[in-house]
Amino acid sequence: MATYSDAVKQRAARTLISKGPLCNVRPFEAQRAGFKPGKALKSLPAKLKDTHVYYLDGEGRVILAESYGVSAAVINRSFYFHERGELKSVHFDASGSLRNVMLSFLDGARIAQDINFGKFGEASYDYLYEDDLLQSIKVYQKEHGQENHTEYQILFGYVDGQMDNIFHVFPNGYLEQRYP
Repeated sequence: MATYSDAVKQRAARTLISKGPLCNVRPFEAQRAGFKPGKALKSLPAKLKDTHVYYLDGEGRVILAESYGVSAAVINRSFYFHERGELKSVHFDASGSLRNVMLSFLDGARIAQDINFGKFGEASYDYLYEDDLLQSIKVYQKEHGQENHTEYQILFGYVDGQMDNIFHVFPNGYLEQRYP
C-alpha cells in the first residue's frame, strides 16, 4: 500500500491539510456523517487526531484522502479514480484492510447514483436534484447475510440557497437530524 500511496502523492498537483473533513468528494459527504466542515491548515499539526490530508490532481479533484487517528501510524486512506461518467473510490482502514469500494455514476458533473460494497454490507444511493440543489438521496442498504434491503431517505434543507440541515427519514416515520 505504501508504494501505491507514494505514487499517487507524486501525481498530486496540490495538497490540502485540515483539522476535520474539509473536502466533500460526494455531495455533503462530511455533513451527512454529522461533521461540520473542517478548517484549513498550512502544515500538519503536532496533534494529528482528526487531521485530513487531501491530494488533488491538476483539475482540483481529490485523488487521495488521508484521515489521521490518534497518531501518525493510524491513517485511513481513500483513493479516488475519476473517469468519464464515473467516480470510483476504494477505502482502506488504518490496518490496510479494505473497508469498502464505491462506484458513482455521474450525470454531467453531478452524482446520480452511488453503489457501495463494504466490509459489513452493501448499499445504493439515488440522488434527486431540483435545479442545481440536491434535495434528497434514497438509500437502500443491507448487511451481509441479510435477505432484504432496508431503506430510508436523506433530505436536505436550504436557506438562501445554502445547505442548512440534513435529516434521515425512515419508513416508520422516525426522523433523525444529521446536520447540524
